[in-house]
Order: sequence, then structure tokens, then C-alpha cells
Amino acid sequence: MADIVGAHSLDISVLAGGLGQMREILWAHSCEMADPVEWLGPHELLMTVGLCVPRLAAEQVEFVARLDEAGLAGMVIGDHDVAPKLTGRMLAEADRRHFPILLAGRRTSYAVVARHVAAANTTDQTLQVLALSKLYHLAASADGNATSLVADLAAQLNIGIDVLDQTTGLSLLTSARPEGSLDGIRDVVRSYPLEGRHRAQVVLSEFPGEPLDSFLLVHLLQVLRSAVDRLLDAADRRSEVMARLMHAVLNGTADARALRSFLSPHELSEGFHLVAVSKAVGPHMARASACLQLSVLVGPGRVHDLALVPADELGSFRGAMDVLVTTAGISSVFTDIADARAAAVEAGKVLTSAEEAKGWAAYEGSSVSVLTRSKKEADDIVSRVLGPLAGDDDRSSSLRATLFAYLRNDRRWQDTADELQIHRQTLSYRLKRVQDLTGLDLRRSSDLSAAWVAFQAWRLTGGS
Repeated sequence: MADIVGAHSLDISVLAGGLGQMREILWAHSCEMADPVEWLGPHELLMTVGLCVPRLAAEQVEFVARLDEAGLAGMVIGDHDVAPKLTGRMLAEADRRHFPILLAGRRTSYAVVARHVAAANTTDQTLQVLALSKLYHLAASADGNATSLVADLAAQLNIGIDVLDQTTGLSLLTSARPEGSLDGIRDVVRSYPLEGRHRAQVVLSEFPGEPLDSFLLVHLLQVLRSAVDRLLDAADRRSEVMARLMHAVLNGTADARALRSFLSPHELSEGFHLVAVSKAVGPHMARASACLQLSVLVGPGRVHDLALVPADELGSFRGAMDVLVTTAGISSVFTDIADARAAAVEAGKVLTSAEEAKGWAAYEGSSVSVLTRSKKEADDIVSRVLGPLAGDDDRSSSLRATLFAYLRNDRRWQDTADELQIHRQTLSYRLKRVQDLTGLDLRRSSDLSAAWVAFQAWRLTGGS
């Protein structure tokens, strides 16, 4: 549209709706029928000497509305005596709708205008084909690297691209802002669904006044759809492998080589946390970790879903997951993968206590790695310190619960009795039986410390 107005040889000026000059014109038609909408379609320019334009103001307003709602690009009216007077109401309606009404000089040939539009479209189509060729060349040469593909596409088309996973809300692929975007000047932002094997959304940022051509848009979405499907297919496969490996870790059967492939460049001896989250959040955390290819292992545990995270990566992992995970329990650091099951219990208990307050809560008790290097060592500690109280019979369970409640309440008699709902005298009798059976003297610091370590080892290896 702007090209027509800018061509001085055509002698065409803007009467109204000047803000719509960026409208696309596919073709220009001369029409004098009573209702041009029946003969012209979207993005076509109506050229008339005025015979089809009604004379009354109200009818002229309705006429402009019909043309605009039918998707016409605009209207050119000749400066001829046969044309009715264009009322102020008609021009105001055109301004309101950004519907261009152009005035052609008396000597302007509509055939010349039509040829000008045709020539411009031929040039545009040639440029479109060239741009399309470059678009698919970039897609073919990306070699599966979706990140570099999106960066190259954005640079080629001078747009910003952000692809969001609808399942997690995670930004899968993103590029820089359009070249020429300035702070303080808002980009034009448009959003489109990617209807492939996975639910995703594309957000395009365009420099004001330079919208992406609809022809190229269709092909861009197709290229992005294929790239996102490949990316998320690979992420889902990685999530499945992580789930099987987490199961093996918790059962003590994990292959060290397979673990290193996920945790590289971190070594198993460097120290890890287990992060527990709800079962509802776990699959989203697994997909996000897989998409980002983080050096972590995510999968379902027995009670909660878990992430095995290198100790020095915990902060960055939390930053990546904050949008998805509002509540999590974090175990203490452990350096032997055999301690993973104990750490899972530890993280799960922290998560349970943190669920009401929300947030990422870290374990504040004794570290599993301080207590023991493996589950076997923890079992040995329990057996050696508690002796017969490590059994599963009712008497052992009752006396063990009494000892643990006493330790948990910092040896406060009344608080312990209240928790167990027994009399203080009954508590005194039970504690005496504990000392008789275990040989512990809870008045001695060394025996008290041993009992506390046994209590922590019991909890961390799955006891209650």
C-alpha cells in the first residue's frame, strides 16, 4: 500500500485510514458493482470512480465497515465528477478502522495501478522464494542442533523466537531480540501453537513495522514443529532411561558407567544430594532436566520422585527448576552411591515437614555420610548399639520407640511422656529396661552420643 502512495507517477494520495498503509495487497481490481464485497476478496484493493459508493453518510459508514470486515486491503477512488462527496463520517470511520481510502488523480490509469501491484507482488514472491530456500537450507544444515537452528532462523528473518513447552512451561529454545530493537520501544509479539507430537507454543518478537510475511510464517512453524518434536522425543527417551537408572540406584544395582554418563563431568566421590518432590511434579522435573541436559539423575522413588544432584550444582539446579518445583526436600551430602536409599528417606522426611510451609528445605540433622559410608555400616551401627532393641518384636519396638522419643525431645521427661502418652513413672521403667538390655548408660556422654548416632542411622536407613 505504501508503495502505491509513494509512487509519484501514480498521483495517489491518502484521504483517510493512513495508519493502515502497511496492509498487504495481493491484487488490485476495478469494480463499480453495488456491493464490491461480492466480487473482491481479502487483501485485494478496490479501485472505483465512485459509482459503487453510496451518497448518504450513514450508508457510507456502513460501506467502509463492510469492505474492512471482508478483509479488503483498501479503496482507491478517482477524482471524478461522477463520484459522490465523501462525508466526514465516512472518513472518520476509515481512520477508526485504519482502512486506507486513497484518492487517484484525474489522469491516473487504474490499469497502471494494477500493473504496479502485480510487479510489486512478483518481486515480493521472488524474495519469498529466496527467503524460503534459505530457511530450509538452515533447517537441513542444523544437523539436529535445535538451539543453533533457532538462532540462525531468528538472525535470517530478523525476529525473536521463543519456544515454550506447554507441559512444563519451560522455555525450550530462545533467540535474541530482533536486530534493531531498542530499549523503550516495544517489539510486536505474536504467539502460535505448534501442533506436532508434543504441545508447544511459539512466541515471535518482531521489530515494529516489519511483520513476518504470512507465507514464511507457515513454513517457519513447520520447521520449528519438526525441531521441537525431535527435541522432546529425545528428552522423553532420556527421562525413561533416568527412571530405570534411579530404580537401580535405590536398589543398589546401578551400573557405574551408566551413572557417569548422566552425572559427567562430576565423579561419584564428589558428593551429592537427593532432592525429593511430589509424584505430581516429578515427571515435569524429569522432562525439564532432560531438555536442558543437566548433569543430574531424575526418576521415581518409592514414596516421592527424586533427583540425584551434584552438591556444587544444587543452586543452579534449583534455579532451573524453580518455575516447576515450589516445595522440595533436600538430603544431606553423601559421597557413596550406596547411601542413596538412606538419603532418599532423609529427603522424603524433609519434604513431608516442608509441605505446609512450601519452599526448598534442607536436612538439618546429622549427615548420612558422617554417620556411615553405606547402608551395611548403618545396619551394623544399629545392631551394635541397640543390640536386642534392633529386633522387630513388639517389646523391642516399644522400648526402641521410647528411647528415640527421649532423644528426640532432648531428654525432657515430661515432653517425652506426653508424646508417648504414658506416665512419667512408666517412662522411667522403660528407660531402665533400655539401659539393662543395651548396656548403655544414658548419663554418660559417650553412650548418649552412641545412642543418638544409632537413632539417626535407624531413620536414614528406612526405620520409623
